[in-house]
Amino acid sequence: MESCVTYSDYFSLSCGVRQGGVLSPCLFAIFIDSVVDRVIESGLGCYLNMTCFSRRILLYADDIVLLAPSVHSLQLLLRTCEDELSCLDMRLNNKKSVCIRIGPRYKADCCSLVTSDNCKLL
Repeated sequence: MESCVTYSDYFSLSCGVRQGGVLSPCLFAIFIDSVVDRVIESGLGCYLNMTCFSRRILLYADDIVLLAPSVHSLQLLLRTCEDELSCLDMRLNNKKSVCIRIGPRYKADCCSLVTSDNCKLL
């Protein structure tokens, strides 16, 4: 049985990284590294199972998880990330961003997180 191999035409990338490329996750991680640095420098964050997350930020591909001990601290972390993303000519996708409150007061009313363009996160 013969195998049929097909190649696409060459194309150039003027910006960004190729979706699904082997090096794309590594290149993106290098590109976004300054966001991680800014979060660490902020000193904000919380402890989870005796691990301090003020010195860590959770990233997977283009997703970021921010952990904070209060709504106010989380608002400051969000603004820190947005400021650095702006310097990289990137921005938060408000429609794909959410806030989850965990703990005994998870149902208690609290103020909403607001992005720099005044969109409330759910």
